[in-house]
Amino acid sequence: MVSINHHQLHVFYAVAREGSFSRGAQALGISQPATSIQVRELEAALGAQLCYRQRQGIRLTDLGELVYDYAHRILSLSRELETAVDDTLGLRRGVMTIGASSTPGEYLLPRVIGAFKAQYPGLQFSLRISNTATVMQQVLRREVDLGVVGDALPSPETKLEPFADDEIVIVAAADSAIAAKQSISLEDVAAEGFVVRERGSATRRIAEEALAALGVHLTVNMELGGNEAVKGAVAAGLGLGLISHYGITAEERAGMLVRLPVEGWKCVRPLYLVQRKDKHETRAEREFIDLLLGARKAQ
Repeated sequence: MVSINHHQLHVFYAVAREGSFSRGAQALGISQPATSIQVRELEAALGAQLCYRQRQGIRLTDLGELVYDYAHRILSLSRELETAVDDTLGLRRGVMTIGASSTPGEYLLPRVIGAFKAQYPGLQFSLRISNTATVMQQVLRREVDLGVVGDALPSPETKLEPFADDEIVIVAAADSAIAAKQSISLEDVAAEGFVVRERGSATRRIAEEALAALGVHLTVNMELGGNEAVKGAVAAGLGLGLISHYGITAEERAGMLVRLPVEGWKCVRPLYLVQRKDKHETRAEREFIDLLLGARKAQ
């Protein structure tokens, strides 16, 4: 029977995930030679090559792909075990990893995390912000304990719980010609170009579908990978923007952006908590979810 060293498996997983020995070593905080030795010893234990060394990184063999998949599941369950042990010790210590799409991750969660940390200073948080599609994959692959997203992407393995409503508004630079109009029609909006988020963004998809339902084809002037970049481009006059109303308060107060009162436009979507159905929910996670639900209801 093959005896697999857990540390070697962890090192191989990091190398495979990062796509090279140098980046894997950097992620682990160890030297590249030490990383190479651990992977070679794992290959020796298994009796087969796990990856091809190439000039630009590595390419996994068929067996390497299989080992990588099992390593991911083993290491994820190991982390869940550590969390469950911490849970038995109350809320004095531990790490909660949250995956969040841009809108809740940038504008809602920081204040809730701050309030939670004030009650339980021993707990640590890791907040990973990306788009909704990526967060759902992180939840499915057990890379995060909890997801907070802007769209319902159902899966048999996950449970979704709506916790807040979010309105997507159309914004323009404060000094733009369209911002000076007293009355703005959908036809006016259709004549303008937009600065939008990347594909995979729930904000973009939902807003595009809402505009299409009103007969408006969205013309994309620029595609950017985050809300702050979109707001900056809109403020620079590069097009209209589609942004959560949670995310434009500071820019409105600073006189940089204005939300356009477009006749017939009202786009409200729920925000969701997402978890794996088979994951043990710790006391810390339940307390955090309760705080998040309470914070939204209080607004």
